Amino acid sequence: MKWLSLLLVFMFVGCIGASPEPENPYHGFEWTGTNPAPLFMLESSDGELWSLEEQRNKTVVLAFTYTRCYATCPVTSATLAAINDALSDEEKERITFVSVTIDPWHDSPSVLTNWTEERGYEWPHLTGSPEAVVPVLNEYGVDPVNFEDDSDEGYGFSHTQPTYIIDETGNALVLWTEPDLPLDLFLEDLRLIAV
Repeated sequence: MKWLSLLLVFMFVGCIGASPEPENPYHGFEWTGTNPAPLFMLESSDGELWSLEEQRNKTVVLAFTYTRCYATCPVTSATLAAINDALSDEEKERITFVSVTIDPWHDSPSVLTNWTEERGYEWPHLTGSPEAVVPVLNEYGVDPVNFEDDSDEGYGFSHTQPTYIIDETGNALVLWTEPDLPLDLFLEDLRLIAV
């Protein structure tokens, strides 16, 4: 009986001392990669330079799309537009959205301007030379895969569709990997970070 009491004491102490794995507080994946998020500066569709570093003190929603994408990018962009529309004016002062093109060979500032105006998107869409854009795609795990198609340009891309939420200090906290972002859950993550 004495040994049973000792066993129970040791088991109880073990339970108290064990620290459970912390739960992910977000609906998206909790980012465990490099922080702060890799800095970059690219050209926006209005011809101005846009710098991630200059967005400190704001929460940044960073997405990757391109104008000739007809499968996943329109879904992501439409969802981001709906998320942006759901924010209050006060929230919009603390949160900024930005998209980086996956296709700098085609998506010039004028192409991006026409594309965003046709769709009513209100956030910056960034481009630049392939030498400027491709390293950003690599840093953020976009990994476009080149393939031929029937378009005028003779190519297209199969690619991953990451969307990041970066906090006001420049740390990437949440990664969403599916193109069809669930509006309510994404908003919860965004509002949790942009307090």
